[in-house]
Amino acid sequence: MVAAKDQTGDIDWELIHRSSRRHPLKQEPYDLEMEGPDGRFCGPAILVRSDGRSHVFRGVGQLDGFDPRDLT
Repeated sequence: MVAAKDQTGDIDWELIHRSSRRHPLKQEPYDLEMEGPDGRFCGPAILVRSDGRSHVFRGVGQLDGFDPRDLT
């Protein structure tokens, strides 16, 4: 999910990943690379929540490959 801040136009982004098998992750920074129907994206993120199968990452920098004009 990507959202733009009204005041600055900066973007906030999050990734929720669900795996079929349990895969414990440490709560620490990760460099994420994502590919999907809308293209390829990458950026730094921190794991904020995980139950071993569902992992929620919060972007902590720019999301390369994403054009903020796509939000309009």
